Amino acid sequence: MDIWQIKQVKLGDLIPNAKNPRKISQDKLAALQEKIERLGFHNPIKTDENMNVLGGNQRLKALLKIAGKDLIVPVMIPNRPLTEEEKQEIIITDNISDGSWDWEILSKEWDKELTATWGLDWTECDFDAGDEQNKQQSTQKLQDKFIIPPLSVFDTRQGYWQDRKRLWNNLIDDNGESRQGTLGFSSLITKMYGKTGLKNVSVLDAALAEIINTWFLPTEIKCNTCDPFSGDTVFGFVSAFLGHNFTGIELRQEQADLNNERVKDMTATYICDDGQNIADHLQPESQDLIFSCPPYFDLEKYSDLPNDASNQKDYQSFVNILDNAFTGAIKCLKNNRFAVIVMSDVRDKKGYYLPICDDITRIFAKNGMNLYNEIILVNVAGTAQIRAAQAMKNRKIVRTHQEVLVFYKGDVSKIKNDFKDIEVAEIESENE
Repeated sequence: MDIWQIKQVKLGDLIPNAKNPRKISQDKLAALQEKIERLGFHNPIKTDENMNVLGGNQRLKALLKIAGKDLIVPVMIPNRPLTEEEKQEIIITDNISDGSWDWEILSKEWDKELTATWGLDWTECDFDAGDEQNKQQSTQKLQDKFIIPPLSVFDTRQGYWQDRKRLWNNLIDDNGESRQGTLGFSSLITKMYGKTGLKNVSVLDAALAEIINTWFLPTEIKCNTCDPFSGDTVFGFVSAFLGHNFTGIELRQEQADLNNERVKDMTATYICDDGQNIADHLQPESQDLIFSCPPYFDLEKYSDLPNDASNQKDYQSFVNILDNAFTGAIKCLKNNRFAVIVMSDVRDKKGYYLPICDDITRIFAKNGMNLYNEIILVNVAGTAQIRAAQAMKNRKIVRTHQEVLVFYKGDVSKIKNDFKDIEVAEIESENE
């Protein structure tokens, strides 16, 4: 068993922790000073072998105010060098009193699951319900650092999301023109708006594409990204704009040609082929990210091609196509990398939900990639308001969200080293 030594040390020789996750208000610091003056200094400061303070930063502040740098106090010092994890554990476990946690520093410098095993209650990180100013300031800080707050719900209705999306849309200018008229209308929408009064194609959200490229790609290197069901040009454009190489597999020739025209002179390429053949076009373990938003079974029919996932008569045939495509893509993915799939469960002809997200999770798991993040993507209601009353006749709740499934291949302990500080790109548009 290691026995810590107690030495008498000058306050001026102690090195405060610049990343101390414990903060203290001036009122509480004054109260701490009063307690030390009244009861005496009876709780020694803890340091590492180099006099860096691990436990007692607030006591050090109070003592400096009381007596200055020349005061000599008892300090507990380990009899051997500590590992970084040992230092972190001591910092957390020894800083329960005299202040409040700085959750921003904790989130950046400490592992949440590990600190929870040391007794840190992360549920305390929520702001008090009445502290709206703190909430707004925290949200703004998170937006500045991560584009949007990195929480498990992405709310595309928020102004900060719409503003970011607008910047990208002005750059990309992809409204799904090549698919206009190829996707079906509901009878209610056709009756209310007519076939020319409402867009009837789904286009990937460009802000979402930026977030995925920014959060789930290794930093400090030019990366390779791919998509076996590329569809529109949004993800490839965003990925290339951010400095990466993108390869998309697109089944329809007219879509592939249009996409290649849009990304001309960029580091993005669209190949006309079946997504099930993606491994024929990419080297094994050559990609840094798989991204895909495949067809939602038969919700939108993209073509009459027999190998089109949206043109399958039975659900199992659809799942088999996803299985073949994603299995091939995973073989092309490097180790210690992410895959991100945007999907939503859809109803069958009887109205029951098909377990598409569960089946995708199963496909990735059998290929050695487990679910790492599950995110709810809340969409602008749009026509859902129109459809809701009609749907409720059969007690169907209109779905206004999708799921963003994040899978990881490899050793999760490598994430901290490979995926470092996030840099938010400056997006400017000629139309802004």
